[in-house]
Amino acid sequence: MPILPTRLAVPLEQAVYTGLHTDHYPWTEVTLDLATRQAQGLSAVFDAQQGPNWARFVWVQGTLQGGFTPAGDLTWSAAMAALPRAQVTLVALNPAVAELVWRSRMQAPQPLEGAWPQPQADLTRQRFSGVLLGEQACSFWVGGERIAGTLPSPGAACSVLASAVPLAPGPEALLAFWTELIATVHRAAPLDEAWRGVSMRLAEQHPCLDPFAREVSVQNGQLHVDPDVPPTEVQPALLDAFRATLARLGQRLADLPLAELRARPEWRAAGLERA
Repeated sequence: MPILPTRLAVPLEQAVYTGLHTDHYPWTEVTLDLATRQAQGLSAVFDAQQGPNWARFVWVQGTLQGGFTPAGDLTWSAAMAALPRAQVTLVALNPAVAELVWRSRMQAPQPLEGAWPQPQADLTRQRFSGVLLGEQACSFWVGGERIAGTLPSPGAACSVLASAVPLAPGPEALLAFWTELIATVHRAAPLDEAWRGVSMRLAEQHPCLDPFAREVSVQNGQLHVDPDVPPTEVQPALLDAFRATLARLGQRLADLPLAELRARPEWRAAGLERA
């Protein structure tokens, strides 16, 4: 029997709008609004509902992953034609949650042994990444930790939609990784002075590194990042500054005590395999 697409319940804490009717908020305005948000790095789920019919679209960090209905994949233009008088909802999500929503849409639930919370220890130990379902509860997990959603009630039977491919770390996880990496390197080779010099040289290419602006700086081995700086600016700036700082210090990445950090998925996502 073919697997039908699953429309998972998503946390609504960051809902941008809910249940707006396209009679009052036309599809043309919805489309323009989403295009603007997409250019700003949108991670979200968009739902359109008309009677029993629905369509869902998912964005991850400004990229539209696609859309689907109970019958399968769907284009945006087809959704507008099929649901001309829909109620529409847009919910902003953590990028990792949005990615899980998209990846899990065609997965069959896999029952877990034991009633909740008995399976929790195994999910943590196995660094589970995926979706946990139990009665009306739906929660999203990355690396053995729940990052969003609600847990099953005690005694509930549970199932999972497991992510077959490791998730790309989101901006928050990458920033936390960079903070830990820089602090670890600083303990082995103090880098404050070299970082400041490199930042001055790279400020024209990466304005957020300007030591006078102090948007991205390192003091006593602690990384400080202004939350208003977009992750798309922060990540390449950190990679270039880190590479140049190690070069100025005469340090090779392979010689530093970073084995534990090197094994984490954030290492590749940060671009350090090419550093």
